[in-house]
Amino acid sequence: MSLGSTDVVVVTPPEAQHSAGSYLEWSPILGGAVLSAAISTTMVAFGSAIGLSLVSAEPSRSSSAVVLAIAGALWALWVTVSACGAGGYLAGRMRKPLADSSSSERGVRDGAHGLVVWAVGALIVAFMTSSSLMGAAKTAATGAAAVAGGASTLISQQADPLASAVDSVMRSTGTEPISQAERDEASRILVRSLANGTLDPADRDYVVSRMATRMNIPKEEAEKRIDDAFSRLNQAKETAKQAAEKARKTGIIVAFMTAAVLLVGAAAAYLAAMLGGRHRDEEIDILMPR
Repeated sequence: MSLGSTDVVVVTPPEAQHSAGSYLEWSPILGGAVLSAAISTTMVAFGSAIGLSLVSAEPSRSSSAVVLAIAGALWALWVTVSACGAGGYLAGRMRKPLADSSSSERGVRDGAHGLVVWAVGALIVAFMTSSSLMGAAKTAATGAAAVAGGASTLISQQADPLASAVDSVMRSTGTEPISQAERDEASRILVRSLANGTLDPADRDYVVSRMATRMNIPKEEAEKRIDDAFSRLNQAKETAKQAAEKARKTGIIVAFMTAAVLLVGAAAAYLAAMLGGRHRDEEIDILMPR
């Protein structure tokens, strides 16, 4: 007596069929990245308007540089967290769940989608920043930075310390004007002395004698002029060095702050994507709660 064979047919759920391929779904990722870039663009434009309202050409009516720096850092953090969080949540909520994974595994996969949203969104924002789409925001930010310096700072930056020093040295009370060759010679002597850090006695005596004879002034006055001019140039040199050092330190701080804000944005995208996936699985409507 033989027993009949029974064929067993196993139907694979549609969700489980996806497990053979990649776990990444680019449709929700791109949607979240575009949403993140749009929110960043909008909030950067608002931030530029707020920044312009805090500064003025008159230093007394403008907020201090420290206040502007703190406000800018907090705004950048808020923009990054908001944009990355929204994009990550959208990607996690729209991603299709897989039947072959546990709830914790689905959370990890949702979070991974959030990280990819953060990465793609950062690339989109970088492209938009370098293109004309962000021209208005970039112009506003540049204008805010220029106005914050004050009109007096802009004027002082345009002045030539060397030319001003030579002008003060070459003021003549004689009948013949000073020639351009004489001005160039004095400029070369001052530049060389400034590079060496000291005014060579031989060069000083030479310039003093030429000034006293050529411009019809006493030797003592010529000595005072050249010493005062060299002192002002040294002061301008030190001011420039301090400004360069301040710019270097500011650049370091900005670079570290930018990296920190981006890392916070990555964390926000990851956690928001996990939250979106949890709401998807639980079918929670955040706009119209039951």
